[in-house]
Amino acid sequence: MKKLLLIILVATLISLWPFFKKGYFESHDGEWMVIRFTAFHQTLAAGQFPVRFVDRLNSNYGYPVLNFLYPLPFYLAEIPKAFGFGFTDSIKIVFVTTTIVSALAMFWSLSLVFAPVAALAGSILYIFSPYRFLDLYVRGSIGENVAFMFLPLILGSIVKVSKGDKKYLPLISIFSAGLILSHNVIAALFIPVFLIIAFTLTKKNILQILGALIMGVLSSAFFWLPALLDLKYVRSSQIIVSNPTEHLVSIKDLIIPTWGYSPLPTGTGHMSVQFGIVSIFIFLTTIYLVLFKKVRGQNIIPLLLIDIAVGFVMLKISSHIWELPIMGQIIQFPWRLLSIVMFTTSIFAALIINSQNKKTMLSVIVIAAAIFSTISYTKPVAFTDKGDGYYATNEASTTVREEYAPLWSVETQKTRANEKIVITSGKAQIKNEVIKATNYSADIEAQENSNVTVNSIDFPGWKATVDGKEVPITHDNKFGLINFQLPPGSHTVIIKYAHSSLHLLSEMISLIALIACGAYFINLWRKQNS
Repeated sequence: MKKLLLIILVATLISLWPFFKKGYFESHDGEWMVIRFTAFHQTLAAGQFPVRFVDRLNSNYGYPVLNFLYPLPFYLAEIPKAFGFGFTDSIKIVFVTTTIVSALAMFWSLSLVFAPVAALAGSILYIFSPYRFLDLYVRGSIGENVAFMFLPLILGSIVKVSKGDKKYLPLISIFSAGLILSHNVIAALFIPVFLIIAFTLTKKNILQILGALIMGVLSSAFFWLPALLDLKYVRSSQIIVSNPTEHLVSIKDLIIPTWGYSPLPTGTGHMSVQFGIVSIFIFLTTIYLVLFKKVRGQNIIPLLLIDIAVGFVMLKISSHIWELPIMGQIIQFPWRLLSIVMFTTSIFAALIINSQNKKTMLSVIVIAAAIFSTISYTKPVAFTDKGDGYYATNEASTTVREEYAPLWSVETQKTRANEKIVITSGKAQIKNEVIKATNYSADIEAQENSNVTVNSIDFPGWKATVDGKEVPITHDNKFGLINFQLPPGSHTVIIKYAHSSLHLLSEMISLIALIACGAYFINLWRKQNS
């Protein structure tokens, strides 16, 4: 067993070689993730927890991006940062460690059902997949990569529960919460898949597994509930960030191996949306074995049907399906569905090898084919070494169309905010100004009624106090900046981003769910050891 784990580790490290070069490499989102992490870290260090609004981004006018997009990768990046690693290296460490853990976790989950060598092949395929390398080296999606770590952990826990080991129920909750916090879209795709898998494995414990998944959803409510209910305040609710039909492809694009670095799967240098040669072979072999009753198919047929559905909705002929809100607004990009193919291929490969007599030889063949057919995809388009200073001072929004700017910010500032607190009408002098991340204070001497403008966009959670008393905030300007009135006199002013009532409610729901999971686990442990 130790030798198999060592093989997985070595193979995974080989696939990750670009992360061990100095600096970073170019990708669609990779460098944005470093920029976002630097702003996250500055805000967390200033005392905001959970981090929702970062005030350095969006040209120093602030941006609530972490109220809407996956936060867990950045909390994980705080671990290496606490040990002295830089911002860039901390993000790279998250990529590397979660990829390694995902492979080991897939081996664990598959070995609960299949022979060790079969599980070995499945775990290697989980890494050496075109879509995995698309995420790592073309898109730079840290959220999806962290989410891929939780998928096999949930799968293995469901298998354990189906065999009667109920202490894994709270782990299903914890892992599903981690999945949601890693990438909400991947979670939306896979939670129904896990319910289908659970139903095929066990009818007896299906309600308990469903309850565990629900507890996982509730445990992550501090993130998704404000993201869902605050969405009506931001541009994303009224604009189309991406047109899914631009990402639909032909059958040829799914089958024939290609590789490129463009954001679109069509045109010159298009990024690849291929299933992968090995994945196609394994899929067809699985169908053959099921049809001719070489393997038990009742647990596999639903997954085969899901893969067929994935292939169909990625084609141009399915464009009408992407007009549905759940498809166009939630999934957004058809090629995200390849994550399901990557996951099921690992299961199918283990199933095929497990059904044969010469398991070791077949496992070696599958592993070799997977590695040699995809190893060339581990090369990024270009390496760069800009240094942490570049990322820590960059003030980009780190989103495509500033889609998380509030609706009342009808225009985007073209110049950065050099001062946080300014007097825009009346007569007043600002003294003893202290500016920390999302926490500003100053002594202001006002000779007459004055209007104070804070160069940060207003969003639910901002509060202003004058001499310890909260005052009303407005944002009646085209940029949506914070305004409030100040009467004559000497005043101590504090403007701080705090938790809104919705935030507090969501955090309370998460806390109660986590306590319930912990109490259930302790109760099971006591019963097992009594």
